[in-house]
Amino acid sequence: MASSSGALTDLVPILARAEQVCTAAMDQNRLLEFAHGRMHARIALARLGLRGAVVPMAQDRSPIWPPGFTGSISHVRADRANGCDGQVMAVVARLSDCAGVGLDLERNGVLSPEHWNSFLTATEMAAMALRPVAQRSTLVHGLWSAKEAVMKALRQALDPQDLEISLDDDAGTFSAKCHLPDVDRRTGRVLVQGRLATAPGWVAAFAMR
Repeated sequence: MASSSGALTDLVPILARAEQVCTAAMDQNRLLEFAHGRMHARIALARLGLRGAVVPMAQDRSPIWPPGFTGSISHVRADRANGCDGQVMAVVARLSDCAGVGLDLERNGVLSPEHWNSFLTATEMAAMALRPVAQRSTLVHGLWSAKEAVMKALRQALDPQDLEISLDDDAGTFSAKCHLPDVDRRTGRVLVQGRLATAPGWVAAFAMR
């Protein structure tokens, strides 16, 4: 497994032709996110020995990884008002080592408290209520980021309340119990493991299965 990350700047990195054709309808902000994400994806793939890789985009906007590889890309835009730079990160792995990976970066402070119960389970809401008030917003953003990372690792969009996250603060890890659609909820539960980190202004979650 390998990763690459850096600042999301205003300079557009060079794209391969197969990647450029995906950008025709993008505005400048989306183009910057896409191009920086592909640059870091190529760097990460090179660290696994695959140089000159191309990572175009599928119709659902997910990356098309080279045969034998999987990965995930995420970014957050700059928050100039609060002095926070934009960030972008990519992680890749060989399919011989895992079935899927998921990565998600989220800006803190964008999820209003009145919406928390729309994506948190009752158990997660109860755990959050036990935390000091000053910690709750960061915790909620971390839970949301973990759910997004898990869905990317599963390569499946799910109702956020069908994912229940348990955090281990000391280890900086989490586990996710996932109820997949169209299966018996008693036997169709999948367990995904991950890591969660925070930095000034944003949170990051990584999941692998």
